[in-house]
Amino acid sequence: MDDKKMKFKVYRNGFLKGCIVSMAVTYLFYRSLVISGIVSLLYGIYNIFQGKKEYIKKQHYEITLEFREGLQGIAAALGAGYSIENAIGEATKDLVLLYGEDSLLASEFLRMSHQFKLNQSAEKVFLDFAERWQTEDIRHFVKVFQAAKRTGGDLISITRLAAEKISEKIEVRREIQTIIAGKRMEGRIMNLIPLGIILYFWLCSPGFLDCLYQHSGRGVMTILLVLYVFAYRWSEKVSDIKV
Repeated sequence: MDDKKMKFKVYRNGFLKGCIVSMAVTYLFYRSLVISGIVSLLYGIYNIFQGKKEYIKKQHYEITLEFREGLQGIAAALGAGYSIENAIGEATKDLVLLYGEDSLLASEFLRMSHQFKLNQSAEKVFLDFAERWQTEDIRHFVKVFQAAKRTGGDLISITRLAAEKISEKIEVRREIQTIIAGKRMEGRIMNLIPLGIILYFWLCSPGFLDCLYQHSGRGVMTILLVLYVFAYRWSEKVSDIKV
């Protein structure tokens, strides 16, 4: 699946998910198809941008994983006496075996190999690569790589050290995700409890909440909805620990 189709799928799924979730939640708070429909459309559009952020975040994580393997392949090729240009080509072969031809980094390395054939310098090619992705690990490596090329530094040691640091960072992130996985699940269950309470009254005590769905009660429900959304966003923010 090419990048355009993938992005369209992400945007479509984000819009549909936002519409469905917001429709269900707002209908519980307002019991009005008109209000729920308007809110669901607005939130669906908003969720397109959220889906785009999640898609980019996922891609950055994937290319970081692949970049670690790519650096190890480059270091091995450099150690065998290859130039940096040829080392990229050798590392690409390993990436294709590990992740397939359509992997993010394999595509980037193929593009870099093509730029080398056009006689572009390694510094410029790596800088272009870093600017396209804007990830912290890639940017830091490219800065160190450029300095090493200008000063004649040990590219093999630098590349291996960068791969080790990325590996350590990935492992720390995995450990953190494992530790907070249970708490994150607890938070999501807690987020469902208010909705469950409203639904319980609907099913077990019809008419008990009718006063809150009249004009005088809509303001109260709006305040409660705002507080609920704030609590939900806060719980998601707390569990989103960046490494």
